[in-house]
Amino acid sequence: MSDFLLDLDMEKYSPDWDRLGVVVPPFTIEADPRFMYLSTETRRALSKVSYMVEAGQGASVIVGEIGTGKTTLASWFHSRYDRRPDFAAAKIDEPPKKSGLLLLRRIAAELGLRTRRATEDQLNELRAFLVEQSEHGVLPLIIIDEAHELSPEQFAELRRLLNFRDPTGGKAYQLVLLGRPELDINLRSSPDFNDRVATRSSLDPLTPDDTKSLIEYRLLAAGLDAKRGPLFTDDAVLPIWRETRGYPRSICLLCLHLCLEFLTQDTLTQIDAEFVSAFLEQQRDYRRAGE
Repeated sequence: MSDFLLDLDMEKYSPDWDRLGVVVPPFTIEADPRFMYLSTETRRALSKVSYMVEAGQGASVIVGEIGTGKTTLASWFHSRYDRRPDFAAAKIDEPPKKSGLLLLRRIAAELGLRTRRATEDQLNELRAFLVEQSEHGVLPLIIIDEAHELSPEQFAELRRLLNFRDPTGGKAYQLVLLGRPELDINLRSSPDFNDRVATRSSLDPLTPDDTKSLIEYRLLAAGLDAKRGPLFTDDAVLPIWRETRGYPRSICLLCLHLCLEFLTQDTLTQIDAEFVSAFLEQQRDYRRAGE
């Protein structure tokens, strides 16, 4: 066994991120608002949804395929509004299956309320909370990720809450739903709720130019000195984009493995197209780490 493998057996391996010029790992695939790259479509979604939330317009919907950044966006919205004294933000990472009551109970729990055994009791608990918050100038915001899993019964309960008005006549809470494209299909099966959606946005895969910008942004957000030369050469971007098809999560996963491979080779100074191609030929199973 090599000395390197023996060292790994003796203690936990810690990559030398300093060699990349960063303070923290730049390509984590966890949803972290600090690393959210604002592509044109992401900026558009942020702008539209933020306006609708702060104008009290009701429900907003964001759809995108797996890996387009929906969960990171959900975390960003929650982080932004949870810090504001005029909002009470709650985030549901995945709705409970089918039951309208279970969804209402989850919302209540996230808002720090008592959970009830009957649907009407839970609705009344939530309505009393909404009135109280309104009296204090606070607007509750509920963010639901993986919203394509919501059932017609659950859409019906969300609609009942949206029908509730605060004492001034405005909507008593705001709702942001994020999910796969099936969410649009499911909404058509719940027309009463669908009619109450104030804005819709979509997140699509990145272009090669945006892929390059995402890589550069993540490195800078991780602490890379802007005066330092680029870690990824321009010609490395296209094979990365082709391999990942522009999906942000896939880009981050591949770049993470490219960086780890780079750190095992002392003579390299940059990650170029040749390095990327050689890595993809030799380590096709790198994706398993993201499963």
